[in-house]
Amino acid sequence: MGAWDRAADWILKMRVEMSLRILAAPLLLAICLTNLAAAQESDGDQTAAAETPAAAEQPPAEDAKPAAEENPAEEKPAAEKPAEEKPAAEEKPAAEEKPAAEKPAAEDEKTVASPEEVKKLQAVFDQRVKEWRKATQEFWAEVNEFHTAGGDVKFSEQIRWAERESATRDAMQAAFLAASDLVFVDHENRDARTFMAQSILYHAQNDWYEGLKDAALAMLEVGIKDVQLNVIAGVAAAATGDFEVAKENLKLTPAEGDEGLLKVARRMNFMLDPLQEAWEKEQKIRQAEAEADDLPRVLLKTTRGDVLVELFENEAPNTVASFISLVEDGFYSNVPFYQVVEHEFAQTGDRDGDGSGTADYRVRDEATGERGIFRGSLVLAKIPNPNAAHNPDVPGTIPDTGSSQFLITLLPFNPDYKELCCFGRVISGMGAISTLNRAKVEKEKDAPVVLPDSIIEAEVVRKRDHEYKPETLPY
Repeated sequence: MGAWDRAADWILKMRVEMSLRILAAPLLLAICLTNLAAAQESDGDQTAAAETPAAAEQPPAEDAKPAAEENPAEEKPAAEKPAEEKPAAEEKPAAEEKPAAEKPAAEDEKTVASPEEVKKLQAVFDQRVKEWRKATQEFWAEVNEFHTAGGDVKFSEQIRWAERESATRDAMQAAFLAASDLVFVDHENRDARTFMAQSILYHAQNDWYEGLKDAALAMLEVGIKDVQLNVIAGVAAAATGDFEVAKENLKLTPAEGDEGLLKVARRMNFMLDPLQEAWEKEQKIRQAEAEADDLPRVLLKTTRGDVLVELFENEAPNTVASFISLVEDGFYSNVPFYQVVEHEFAQTGDRDGDGSGTADYRVRDEATGERGIFRGSLVLAKIPNPNAAHNPDVPGTIPDTGSSQFLITLLPFNPDYKELCCFGRVISGMGAISTLNRAKVEKEKDAPVVLPDSIIEAEVVRKRDHEYKPETLPY
């Protein structure tokens, strides 16, 4: 079996495992056809870095998977050190992706690289793929060990699984970014292109936008002409604050179709100008916050890995006081992400997991609209107003009903929506949030049950030198 045959076989298996949406079909077909043409013109037969995974990398039987590992990131290709997955001090903010230093060249231009540079990037890519495969093997070895031993899931095992998955996701992201760098200078590299194709689809499917913009642009650069790539690049750019790239690509969004990110792209395209204005204002605030470097921080240890959040005490002191007091009381230990809505948000803070749970008190609304809601924002949840659906003049939520539940947003909200309090943001760990199981409170008829991921424990890692005691209202 030749290199391309092995790669194609691997893609087919991965597509089945991940149940890719309709969006995957036209994009993957375009990439496969282009690669196949290149393969037919090539005299050599190179070894595919993306060959069929070894047996140790294969997931266990469906009934053997731990609850938190449905559709795990380990089973798919991947990338370089994610802007979101490193310890707090080293990590860039969730919504802040490195600017696109290199944009696609004009159609008649090609990126030129020396053979030495290509060889170096190839070596990096090969090493990153090797590290990803090794991390995957180690993760599944631990999962299989637990199922062989039987018994209840211990706290230490939950933490160990989360750490293993986080390490595997980091390795996946490292290989993804290495493939992107290689393809940009070596357009005909089938191994890297194959790896990137599947990685782009997986990232888009899971609202994992860090690194996605540059990867999609690189595939456009090498000649893959598919508007879905423009859509992916545009949404990823808007999610990570590159609005010029977002505008350039989202203007190509088809007027019809709801599959994949098309509906999201049309919605995002409609609000790019006000979103850019809000983002520029937000950047100035964040710069001042970075200089002061004294905002409270909380570490959420989740079943997908660590998530570090910074809290906006300057704008929402009472909401932050409530959140910190609940964390210190252990309220958020073993609390599920009971509702994860693709392209929108992950919701938690309800110990019952059915949407009705509270902290037995309410807090007054504050700072609504003072901070924009971007990717990775923490937003205090409120009770929806049942009359809003029939009366556009009625607020969408009932005032002063915030309690313990909160959202972590996957994509920015419309800047014109100012009913909710944004009281913090993720500064590292958005890869973990992006790969949470898509749990729902009310599932569709005959739809499979999706077990939710959860916060294993929450810990205050920094706060100002005063008591955090919220002013509350009775429920």
